[in-house]
Amino acid sequence: MSTHPCDPVVYAGDETRAQILAAEERRRAALLATDLDALDDLYDETLVHTHAPGLTHDKAQLLEHVATRQAYLGITRGPLTIRLIGDAAIVTGRITNRLDSPDGTERIVQGQAIQVLRRCEDGAWRFVSFQMTPDGKHVWPATEAERAGLADTATEQKGRPA
Repeated sequence: MSTHPCDPVVYAGDETRAQILAAEERRRAALLATDLDALDDLYDETLVHTHAPGLTHDKAQLLEHVATRQAYLGITRGPLTIRLIGDAAIVTGRITNRLDSPDGTERIVQGQAIQVLRRCEDGAWRFVSFQMTPDGKHVWPATEAERAGLADTATEQKGRPA
């Protein structure tokens, strides 16, 4: 057992959960609309955003990427688990992106996303980190826990319906 005091990890209560889900909805809508002002407000100056293929951007690079590519055609989120450590929120859950490609075709990228937000002095939640891991081929058979649904990729927040 650790002898170092730490803030506990807790699941977000209803009010905080609603605030973070609203921030995620604003992010989603701003990406679809290429609303750079909204994204600038939602993203912390320290943002690290890693796309599914591994390309990593800071805030300025991501805003340029969004403005130049205008690739987002649809973004769908599954159930989200929101855990808090002090004024930091860790959001995990499925994401499906419908994207434009350079050749004009559409592509779908699905997977798990981990987002970290922080509550700022003005009370707003801002994104400091995003990481998407695309679905891939599973080479190992499911473990007993996975078969029982305990390690499903659609993690449900404790005490909340999926």
